[in-house]
Amino acid sequence: MTQVPYGAAEIIALRSKGKRPADMVLVSFVGPLNGERNPVIIARPERAYDWRFVMALQLLVVARTDTKHLAAAVKAIEAGTPATMSVWFADRQDGINVVIDGYHPRTKTGRRMPCSQRADLAGLGSDRPRSECLVSIAGQVKARAMENAGRFDAALVEMAQAGFRQLFGSAWGAAA
Repeated sequence: MTQVPYGAAEIIALRSKGKRPADMVLVSFVGPLNGERNPVIIARPERAYDWRFVMALQLLVVARTDTKHLAAAVKAIEAGTPATMSVWFADRQDGINVVIDGYHPRTKTGRRMPCSQRADLAGLGSDRPRSECLVSIAGQVKARAMENAGRFDAALVEMAQAGFRQLFGSAWGAAA
């Protein structure tokens, strides 16, 4: 019998009673996620697990960009048919959406995690404070926006800037 990762037993017990977690389940390949309120599963990407318990759940995989065996681990989790699944790279404070309500985006743009989702996840899996991570994300978003600004009307660029200021607050002004 294939083993289940640490923290999965509680979810399996809920599912055996016809229930499931109300919140997104975090699958951590970076170890414990201190202070996290969502259910956290701690796994090792090189191990084979029984992922059937993730069926129809919302998942967020937390990893680093240098995590070995990550692609195979994500593919194994995806075989458990989660409703949604994203991968959050804690070292870059950036992520991709693998499955969105059963749909598998095929383009890089379709998979890219929107900045509002990234802002919500700021600091997750990082040893840096959330505020510092938020400034880093705002800087990344600002650089990407400025790269693309020439393709749009000035009024649209200003509207986008206003939206980013509202989303990121003071982090937008602090970002390089």
